[in-house]
Amino acid sequence: MLIGSDYPKIDFSCFGLELLEPNAMLGDLVICIVSLFFAFKVGKMPLQNTFFVAWRWFFILFAIGFLLGGLGHLMYNYWEVSGKYASWYLGIISVFFIERAMISIHPNKTFVRVFNFVVFGKLIAAVSVASAVFVLFDLKENPSLGLRVPSFNSTVGLLFSLGFLGFFYYKKLSSVFKPFWISVLVLFPAVFFQSLKINLHQWFDKNDASHFLLAISLTLYFYGVSAYQKHLSSDY
Repeated sequence: MLIGSDYPKIDFSCFGLELLEPNAMLGDLVICIVSLFFAFKVGKMPLQNTFFVAWRWFFILFAIGFLLGGLGHLMYNYWEVSGKYASWYLGIISVFFIERAMISIHPNKTFVRVFNFVVFGKLIAAVSVASAVFVLFDLKENPSLGLRVPSFNSTVGLLFSLGFLGFFYYKKLSSVFKPFWISVLVLFPAVFFQSLKINLHQWFDKNDASHFLLAISLTLYFYGVSAYQKHLSSDY
């Protein structure tokens, strides 16, 4: 175990290429496959309103983002920090679809209209600020700086949509929303893994631990979506 600093990046050669972090590529690929599977399952659900369509788009974009993120790790010697930009942008956009999904079912239509406008504005602001960071700062010296805007955007978006709204719906509408706010609690330890640089092993570092928690959260998202679909179907 290593706390407070990172292990050296694992490097290896394949097909004449000097590659990095196969563990990150593997973890990101697993999340990609899991997310695509959930996207497929949500797309097959009989009820397709804004809630389900937005969740499906989240799973699709999230999967693509993590696939590109894994490649960004693997090909860092060639793509450098610019190879991470696409995954960071998709992380911002995918959170927007979670927000859209959770806002869409609020019983107050004025709330829906106002907060659809708010989260769209947040999306534009996050993409704009992230772009400014990518252009104005030397991320080769500090690549983690490029992740700050996507991370902050995700934290605010998930706390509001899954934490606040998820708990509100759990109390006011149905217990089927419990997996959404529970997912926020599951992800919370990832903050400590990242900020304190808690690396359990060179082949299972802080990013791998965060990805493991994220995979659990993705599963909770899907169970929440599935439970809500069954809840709506029982009302017909």
